Amino acid sequence: MNKLLAISVTAATLTSLLGMAKPASAFTFGTEGMSFNNTQQVRFNFTSSNNAFQSTLKVFEVLSTGQLQEATNGVLYEEVKASDNGPRNGFQSTLGNAAQQVNDTFTFLAGRVYTLGLVSTFTRTKAGTVSTIDAGAVYSTSRFNLNGSMGKQRAAFGSTGAPEGQAFNAASSFQSANPFDGPVAIAFEDIKWGNGDNDFNDFVVSAQAVPEPLTMGGLALGAAGLAAARRSRKRHTTQA
Repeated sequence: MNKLLAISVTAATLTSLLGMAKPASAFTFGTEGMSFNNTQQVRFNFTSSNNAFQSTLKVFEVLSTGQLQEATNGVLYEEVKASDNGPRNGFQSTLGNAAQQVNDTFTFLAGRVYTLGLVSTFTRTKAGTVSTIDAGAVYSTSRFNLNGSMGKQRAAFGSTGAPEGQAFNAASSFQSANPFDGPVAIAFEDIKWGNGDNDFNDFVVSAQAVPEPLTMGGLALGAAGLAAARRSRKRHTTQA
């Protein structure tokens, strides 16, 4: 085969393989829900937690009735205590201390709709008695955060929120993101009522779609093909 033709064919093959690396189907990933046309695995990484609550991040499936059901293997990260050292470090939780990983990946089944839920409790000491209070849950899908009859945004996609205690007024600009483009920060405000500080940094993770093995292998094959073509061209030039 003509070497120039071989190089052109290899480049065309790599271009085709690069096309395979792109998401093969439509998806929704934001405050309107999470869904993929094809079954898709997503990896979640813990970033930070800055709140006095003891929280657990879970995946919920949205049923056809509109109700939420905790997904199988849907617990991602949980706090075994409210924070590492209480208010001394701003109620921060670090991974391996107050925060623990349960599952770092979740498989979203094709055509189903999901949402992330941050479920929290609060420990209160009153008159020497310690009690655990249900602090409720906030969801990455805004319509489930009812404030009266309106759904309230409680997750920002593509942002880690504002500094502690400062309102994140730009939250409405971060309502969706593309998990195929790289890690996407998802930052939660843990109180769904109007009396929160709205800093959207109470619990932060990142999410990224996991490439299919065929895609990764194809990219490696394409890169190897281009390298071989370059070596062939170099030999041809030297012989000339």
